[in-house]
Amino acid sequence: MTKEDEKVIPVRVVMRCRPLVSKEINEGCQCCLTFVPGEPQVIVGNDKAFTYDYVFDPTTEQEEVFNTAVSPLLSGLFRGYNATVLAYGQTGSGKTFSMGGTYTSEQENESTVGVIPRVIRRIFQEKSKCADCEFLLAVSYLEIYNEEILDLLCTSKDKPIISIREDPKDGIKIVGLTEKEVFTAHEMVGCLELGNSARTVGSTAMNAASSRSHAIFTISLEQRRKGDKSDVMVSKLHLVDLAGSERQKKTKAEGDRLKEGISINRGLLSLGNVISALGDESKKGSFVPYRDSKLTRLLQDSLGGNSHTLMIACVSPADSNIEETINTLRYADRARKIKNKPILNVDPRAVEMKRLRQQVQELQVMLLHARGGVAPVSEPAENVSNILEQNRCLQGENSKLSRELSEAVGQTTLMFERIIMMEQTNEKLQSKLEELRQHAACKVDLQKLVETLEDQELKENIEVIRNLQQLILELQVIELRFGGECNVGHELRNQISLDLLTFNRSIYYKNILQMKEDSEKFRLWKQKKDKEVLQLKEKDRKRQYEMLKLERDFQKQASVLRRKTEEAAAANKRLKDALQKRSEVAEKRKEVQNRGAEGVSSRIKNWLLNEVEVLVSTEEARRHLQDLLEDRKMLAEEISQLRQQMEAGERPVAKVRRRTLTISELEGQGELEASISKQVESLETEMGLRSAQIADLQQKVLDADNDGRIKQRWDSITTIVEAKSALKILMAEVVASKVANAKLESELKQEKANLLDMQKILCDERKLMSSMDMEHQSQLVEMEQRHQEKCACRGRCVNKLCRCRKGKMTCGENCLCDHEKCRNMENRSNVVSRICSFKEPGVVCLPCGWPIPDVISSAIVLRIRLK
Repeated sequence: MTKEDEKVIPVRVVMRCRPLVSKEINEGCQCCLTFVPGEPQVIVGNDKAFTYDYVFDPTTEQEEVFNTAVSPLLSGLFRGYNATVLAYGQTGSGKTFSMGGTYTSEQENESTVGVIPRVIRRIFQEKSKCADCEFLLAVSYLEIYNEEILDLLCTSKDKPIISIREDPKDGIKIVGLTEKEVFTAHEMVGCLELGNSARTVGSTAMNAASSRSHAIFTISLEQRRKGDKSDVMVSKLHLVDLAGSERQKKTKAEGDRLKEGISINRGLLSLGNVISALGDESKKGSFVPYRDSKLTRLLQDSLGGNSHTLMIACVSPADSNIEETINTLRYADRARKIKNKPILNVDPRAVEMKRLRQQVQELQVMLLHARGGVAPVSEPAENVSNILEQNRCLQGENSKLSRELSEAVGQTTLMFERIIMMEQTNEKLQSKLEELRQHAACKVDLQKLVETLEDQELKENIEVIRNLQQLILELQVIELRFGGECNVGHELRNQISLDLLTFNRSIYYKNILQMKEDSEKFRLWKQKKDKEVLQLKEKDRKRQYEMLKLERDFQKQASVLRRKTEEAAAANKRLKDALQKRSEVAEKRKEVQNRGAEGVSSRIKNWLLNEVEVLVSTEEARRHLQDLLEDRKMLAEEISQLRQQMEAGERPVAKVRRRTLTISELEGQGELEASISKQVESLETEMGLRSAQIADLQQKVLDADNDGRIKQRWDSITTIVEAKSALKILMAEVVASKVANAKLESELKQEKANLLDMQKILCDERKLMSSMDMEHQSQLVEMEQRHQEKCACRGRCVNKLCRCRKGKMTCGENCLCDHEKCRNMENRSNVVSRICSFKEPGVVCLPCGWPIPDVISSAIVLRIRLK
């Protein structure tokens, strides 16, 4: 065994962070990770730093991850060493994306292709470079679903039973698993697609396509030299896509999804225990629980065994997932402490035969010297051994140079391929740049055209307004002129009455019908317009009500958020005080540890109460942290809704230019938009404040959840006396807390009963207010009917509101009509009755609605207003 085979290497760890997804952006999540430029280090919060072999930020492409971290494993694979690539992280952190677990042949040339398809491509590229070797490639694909191993490449209905066996020479073996021999990259990709299509995938609240099982894609590589069939090397590459750790509170899993999540977390817990056992220096040589789950059993060689292992720790940058991110980073940090012992996977019989052949050659040389009559003395033997040693050195040098030459050729080929790909990418970018330039030019032209149309439309509207103003002036002049001609109308009154008697009575009846028809049309038109006015008033009232409701809800929400902010600040202060107090207690404990058994009870009590206070403060801080996250999510949703309302309100404004709106409508619309924009600004300020509070509270929780403090919590209790005292104090505290809890529950029940009584009283008061409101409305309607003009000529009398008009009589003193408002009184209708005795077609008389003859209207337009 060579020195290279005997060396121990650690598990290499890659930390990869995905970008914020749209769901997290909509919820207002902030990035909680800071990447140190030029260093493989990431900082969580303000001061929690983790260092790994490689760290990739959200901007890193798939190709860079593969070339930097995964590609070195493949060179060892062709030298006869086993390798494993393991993707670990919470659900929705990008494990399947990084590994390429959803790859299809249609994505062959895309930049988002994951690790597995790139590994397949690179293996066949390296295979084509080794012309002096024969290769045999085989693949297998399995998943562990609910602690059951499923063969993803088996297409038959009667699937065999799969079991795990351990071989002293070959390590872990899977009996009954389908292993397909492949000859081309296309065949291997086909096996990958077949397995991906058979994987168990489900939807949760955190991931629409969540992997519900652990998947292992294994590539077996057997190589032998063409001239020497006995020189065989066998190596395996395991590509593992683990299911993500889940929290039921976040995934909202139910039924089968909940059972799957429990099984996934159980397997990951076993994996974490194995990583902790292997990575803890103090537990070196202790029992490692590989058999706790099938996942750890299959990964036994990859963790602490015969393999070069790379773990890709996938994390989310959102501050809402900071606890899961911290756990993933801690597990990855422990995994770096695991030591593997990879060995060269060569057939021991072939090694022994090679040694025997070398010995035979040496014996043959010695035999030749003996047959020549010269005994093989020490000097010739030494010369022969020196020659053989030089020959071996030269052969080793030659093979080394050959390998370097092949590697140089491979690198040159790879560089040429990269140059070609870069040229293609450059051409694509040039074409896209040209398209963007054309698009920008078109956009500028379109903007100019829109501005031209808007200017033209504005000019047309200004011209219409000027015409209307001119028409108003003309009408005012005509009205003044007609007002001056009223005196002339009095002089012509007698002449008009005589002329009216000369018209044909047949036309009189015709005009009566026409008058009634026009009156009915006018009534319907006025009714329609009144209805439209009422609708507009109702819309305006609803808009005002909505604005008041929005302002009221905003004020209410602001008060709730203010209260929660104060509670979070108080919890933050309590946690800070508790941490400070714990440090003070730790210092005091060091001072009194040497005082013997005196004061043990008081010392343990102070220590326990302080620890309990720290834990309670930490949990309260966590609860307030969740409340703040929910508040920020609600604020982000409300901002999104308000922006959608603003966008929906802008579209009708563009159409307003093509139709006529009243000034009140435009003013109301502007007020609504201003109110919404003001609320958006206020909510954005509140959301920024929430993000700052969340970051501060998360930092305090991280400081309280220090791993070292948790492990050393019980180190201060070293004797049975101290343990008994601690249990006694804990029992007393539990009893006191139970009593206080029962008291608070009784008070809560009493408050709930009081609340129900108050709600009943409030309901009764609301009913009373509703009945009073209805009575008030009925009184208003009655008063309006009492004070309305019941004898107005334009349609009112047609509705039979006046009894006198209905009976074709004139209103008098005994009439029920209001004398101040009635227009059908005797003293006001004399003139009308004289003028309108005979009705002819023509201009309509305003007081009574009867038409004036065309002959007279052509001479002068007469309008008489009775007041």
